[in-house]
Amino acid sequence: MTGPEIVAEARTHLGCRWRHQGRSRDGMDCLGLVLLVAHALSITDFDTRDYARQAADESMLEQCREHLLPITFGAAQPGDIAVMAFGSNRHVGIFGDYLYGGLSLIHAFSQRIDGKKPPQVVEHRFTDDWMRSHGASLIGTFRFPGVIA
Repeated sequence: MTGPEIVAEARTHLGCRWRHQGRSRDGMDCLGLVLLVAHALSITDFDTRDYARQAADESMLEQCREHLLPITFGAAQPGDIAVMAFGSNRHVGIFGDYLYGGLSLIHAFSQRIDGKKPPQVVEHRFTDDWMRSHGASLIGTFRFPGVIA
């Protein structure tokens, strides 16, 4: 399995609506997207629904540490996983390759896009500016076991 294959599968979900604990194209949350991609590519059959809509503890980070390989942000490649903190809430997404260089972020975002579009799976450039504008910080980067970046 390669990072580009993970990105290609993640992009098939762009525009799917956000739904807490969703695990289908009818709706998914941030963890649901990561798990749907992993299941579709037979990377893992792990799943969990033991989390609140506002994941404020470290359980998401602990799950990542248990099932994924920790890497440094400097080593992150398309197909790797980002875990972020939005204040006390936790969020997860998949790094993609940004068209003009650098990384993008593919994630099921629970906020309205541009104040109009409903919450959904989106992709955008992953930058410090985007993180600051959303009050977010990167708290972990991971790779699926056996994946070649």
